[in-house]
Amino acid sequence: MQPSRRAFLLGRRPAQTPWATFLQRLGLLCQGTLRDLGATAGEGPRAVLTPAREGDVTHARALCAEYGVTLALDDADGPFAPVDGPLLRVDPGRLAGLARLAGATPRWRAQPGVPLAALAQAGLRQFDGLPGAMTLAQWLAAPAAWPAGDCAASGVLAVDLLLADGVEETLGPFGADDLQPLRSATVQRLVPALFQLVNGDLAAACRAGESWLARYRLDALAPRAPATVNLAHLMLGQGGTLAWVQGVTLADSPPVADAGAAPAPQAGALAPRDAGAAAAASRQAAALQARIKALFDPYGRFPEFTPPPNSDSL
Repeated sequence: MQPSRRAFLLGRRPAQTPWATFLQRLGLLCQGTLRDLGATAGEGPRAVLTPAREGDVTHARALCAEYGVTLALDDADGPFAPVDGPLLRVDPGRLAGLARLAGATPRWRAQPGVPLAALAQAGLRQFDGLPGAMTLAQWLAAPAAWPAGDCAASGVLAVDLLLADGVEETLGPFGADDLQPLRSATVQRLVPALFQLVNGDLAAACRAGESWLARYRLDALAPRAPATVNLAHLMLGQGGTLAWVQGVTLADSPPVADAGAAPAPQAGALAPRDAGAAAAASRQAAALQARIKALFDPYGRFPEFTPPPNSDSL
């Protein structure tokens, strides 16, 4: 007798796998589209969620935490370390709201799925010449090539985040320019630790002249004058490994040559005669990134970057 028929006759349902239960609950809670991609050899099961509202991602993060599923930004720019367990990729394409905010200074609030073509058309010149179909989330996640201390050239004013522990927070100007105090205990603990890192030896080693050698832009906390500290710039280049970006407040910024369109210089790309220095810089960059990752995502809810070359001896 087939198991399904036996279960029917005996009044019992076949036991579901945790993955099937996860997908069933996610499908009931979310208004977006959910596709089960199944499992491939050497990897856990995979699925893609295309949320129809911001709350869908909030539900997804909570269920991912409950079932041990990694939550990743779909088509983010890595490279990422392999994820052996279950993985849910989130495609923000339907979260594409864009609105100009009130006030004398032109500002826009954009959801993560807004294409860059729409932002350029709105008059945000930093997006001119960039791939029009790329989403704002993908752009924000990609390697950020602005010179060290010059992240203000991105035009990013603030970011609304969903953190690894489910806290929702807005990061923006900090210090004298802070118009919105940090609300959560999570970020109130996080920020002092980040300032301690930016004043340490690892951060100093990652600031090589005009270049910033680490993927995470901790140099945002030590900007070049006259710019002031803006915590939102910590999200530039983070690849979806630190938090989920719910929205971004943007201002027009004149384009800087190649800024945001090419990978930041990597320590391993130094001249051959500087191979020893390159290896040391890679180790320091990897150590700094590991510290930042542990501060933002101690639970491992999001993917991890592949460590830079020459960092295996850490």
